[in-house]
Amino acid sequence: MLRPLHSVVETWKPSFAPGEPLAAIGAAWTGIVGERVAENASPLELSGTTLIVSTRSSAWSNQLQLLAPQILSGLAALPEGRAVERLTFRVGKVHRRTRGSAPRSAAVARRRSESPAPAADAREAFERLRRRIIDLRRNAPRACERCGVPQEDGSPALCAPCAGTVEQERLEAVQRILFAAPWLELSEIRAQVEGLERGDYERARRQLLQRWWTTLQRVRYAKRRTSGRSERATASSYVLLQSGLAPDRITPAVVRNLLGEELEALLWGPRTDSSK
Repeated sequence: MLRPLHSVVETWKPSFAPGEPLAAIGAAWTGIVGERVAENASPLELSGTTLIVSTRSSAWSNQLQLLAPQILSGLAALPEGRAVERLTFRVGKVHRRTRGSAPRSAAVARRRSESPAPAADAREAFERLRRRIIDLRRNAPRACERCGVPQEDGSPALCAPCAGTVEQERLEAVQRILFAAPWLELSEIRAQVEGLERGDYERARRQLLQRWWTTLQRVRYAKRRTSGRSERATASSYVLLQSGLAPDRITPAVVRNLLGEELEALLWGPRTDSSK
């Protein structure tokens, strides 16, 4: 039986394709923010990594803007919501599902059946939202603490790429300190570099010594006396780091023992007998 066109238009409502991110976010929205907030704000559009949320008033927009980090954390618990990086709130029409419509997933149905009575006011609704976000984050899949990529249970706190990045940053920090003060000991550097272990310190030290020695060997192979300050500074740093001695304990004999007489003469010139 044919129906009048106006009746079809009046009863038509937009629908989302299964698996569409906005549809999944809309289905879980009440479970994330709670009934009271969902009555006054609903997801409207997903533009790239920005989720546009429609609210009933500017007051609701302002209040929810303050809770944006918590809402983003709740969305991150959804596979479809992990791509959302920013929330924008706009006053407009709030879409509400009719009471007769079925929930879009078993999880949403379960959350609705377990939801408490409606909040008395906006303040209570916001407080419930905070507690809900905390629960969602506690029950969310394990993720890398640095980049947020999902991790298997029992995995380290950082994924392999982030762990490598942190290790490289720590290595560079140690090398910067040793370059400026080669005589510092591990305990002194550890106070400036968080999480520094002896293995990291030794690796940074070896790399610096190899780099400096390569520079000094170029001077030796050139067989030409140099007056460059950078080569002399490199030689001084090399001697300090290699010997582990404080600057006031470095003697000509220590320099000659570590660099050799030929390289010492090219850098500083031949020493007199009284200096030997």
